[in-house]
Amino acid sequence: MRTFSFFIHTTFSAVPALMLEAATDEATVRRLAEIALAESPSRLLVEVREEDRLLFSIDRNGVAWGSREGRQLN
Repeated sequence: MRTFSFFIHTTFSAVPALMLEAATDEATVRRLAEIALAESPSRLLVEVREEDRLLFSIDRNGVAWGSREGRQLN
């Protein structure tokens, strides 16, 4: 099991909230990030990191992008 950090950006604060999730793979963590984003209309963006490495971000419009480290999104 791997631990991922979700940094959740909202309309209420300039500082993102931190949420930790455990998952076995990046496909599962992507679904968890989508669920976290949909939990509140005030949530705008979720950054997903493993350790200090940005894996991807996803916004309310369903737009996802990866890090500059060349990782591919499925």
